[in-house]
Formats: sequence, structure tokens, C-alpha cells
Amino acid sequence: MRFHHVALSMALASTGALLAATSDALNAHEKGVLKLASRQLVVADSARVVGEKFARRSTVVLFLSGVRGRIRLQEVHADTGGAFAVMLHVPSDIAPGGYRLIAIASDGDEVASLDVAVVSARPAVSTASHHEGEMPSAVGLALPRARSPWVTGGVVLAIALSLIGGAWLLRRPGTEAGGSC
Repeated sequence: MRFHHVALSMALASTGALLAATSDALNAHEKGVLKLASRQLVVADSARVVGEKFARRSTVVLFLSGVRGRIRLQEVHADTGGAFAVMLHVPSDIAPGGYRLIAIASDGDEVASLDVAVVSARPAVSTASHHEGEMPSAVGLALPRARSPWVTGGVVLAIALSLIGGAWLLRRPGTEAGGSC
């Protein structure tokens, strides 16, 4: 029994030392922040992008990532404070829809991202808070979901096995008759 405690202590200590030694390698890049005045980008227009909290004097490439893959926009250089401000040109051949603006470091790691919508023309500003005939309601959404008894039974079985496995791992070892620790 004593050997079990020594082995467990050694395993925990070596895991802690390994994590402490590799923490710098795991955090090779600082996570940057991308800011836009509006999360709607207009096709064939420009928008000001501000980046903060990037690695000092680093170079990142801005991409729009969507259903059809990544579209390279431009390369930017952060200053000594890890910030940049650039005018981002949205290509004229990009399809309207939902995209993610991504900043990729020189080694290929994603260091910042921001969800945006690309629209074909700047939307008109409406004074009304809703469109005519589209009033909010308390009616729930009809969302499709699995109703199979096999799926439900499988989920219940997985939960039960997880609880039994957790209880088995947390059990206290019994004392041996005639032995002492």
C-alpha cells in the first residue's frame, strides 16, 4: 500500500514538472485581439481593423475563413507594443455570408479571430426596431432532435456507466486482515 502512495506522488510530481517546463512552449504566441467598428464588411469596400495584444514586432496575415476555405487578405506588422491599425480591403469577388476574420502568425498558428458577416451592399438604417408583420413572440422554436429510444437508452447507459466508473475510482481500498500499513 505504501508503494502505491509513493508511485502516485512520483507520477504527480513528474507531471507537474513536465507541465512547468513546457508552459513556455505551449504559450509560444500571445493571443491577440481584433477590433472592427462594425462586424459587417461590405464587398469591394474597406474597413479599419485594429489589432492589440499581439507579440511585439510580429507579422501576421489576415484571412477571411468561410465555407469555401480561406481567403488571404493582407499581411500586417505589429509595432513594439504589439498593436496595429490597417485598412482592410474586402475583395469584390467574395460571396456574401458568414465568415471568420483570422490572424495567422508567421509559423501558421492562429493567434486571433473574429466572426464577421460579409454583405453585398451597406444595409439601410431603419428607424423601426422591427419589420412590419414580424413581431416577437413567446412561441418556442420547432427544432428537430433525435427521439429514437436507442439514442436515449444509449445516453442513459453512458451516464450510468460513467457514474459507476467514477464511484469505483473513488472507492477506498479495504484494509487487509492481519496486515498493517
